[in-house]
Order: sequence, then C-alpha cells, then structure tokens
Amino acid sequence: MTTMSDASLAQLLKAHQQRQSERRRENDQLRKDAVGAVNELTDSLNTHLNEGVSEVFTRQKELESESRKLANQTAKYTKQTKQWLSLVDDFNTALKELGDVRNWAETMEHDMRTIMATLEFVHQGTMEGKKPDDDTTTTTSA
Repeated sequence: MTTMSDASLAQLLKAHQQRQSERRRENDQLRKDAVGAVNELTDSLNTHLNEGVSEVFTRQKELESESRKLANQTAKYTKQTKQWLSLVDDFNTALKELGDVRNWAETMEHDMRTIMATLEFVHQGTMEGKKPDDDTTTTTSA
C-alpha cells in the first residue's frame, strides 16, 4: 500500500507542480500583459500631456511676442503723444504771444488816440487864443 500511496503522492506532487508551473506561466503572461498595458497607458498619457505642455509653451511664446509688440507700440504712441503735447504747448504759447501783441497794439492805439485828442485840444486852444488881427499885424509889419 505504500507503493500505491507513494505513486499517488508522486502523481499528486507532479500534478501540483505542473499546475504551479502553469500558474506561474499564466501569472508571468498576465504580468507581461499588465506591464504592456501600463506602458501603453503611460505612453498615451505622456503623449497627451506633452501635447498640452507643447501647446501651452507655444501659446506662452506667442503671448510673450505679442507682449513685446504691444510694449513697442505703446512706447511709440507715448513718444508720439509727447510730441503732440509739445506741439500743442508751443501753439498755446504762440497764441498767448499773439494775444500779448494784440493787447499791446490795442493799448498803443488807445494811448495814441489819447495823445492825439490832447494835441487836438491843445491846438484848438491855441487857435482860439489867437486873434485874427494878430496874424495880419505880424505879416504886414514884416
């Protein structure tokens, strides 16, 4: 009975070892499949993330470029605005000077009219103070 039981035990051991070996192969295959699937997923995620990062990087470069262009345009407009303000200031100064000249001319005209009126008044006073025969006596005695 020992031989039969030894043979049965040997068969059981052999069957057990075959099942273990088969399970190891299945587990190895499943592990390889899982590793392959994880690698595919990782590659897919990396590709997707890299595309996103690449797009963000590209947009960042575009924004930086547009920002530089905007800064340059702003500097140009600032310079042009300063030139315009200078021109307007010069124009205002010229207008003030014209106003000053006009005011001076009006003052001079007023003063000249006053002087002229005074001279006319003095002239009329001297003419009225002279007698008509005073003119004849001076001319006849000469």
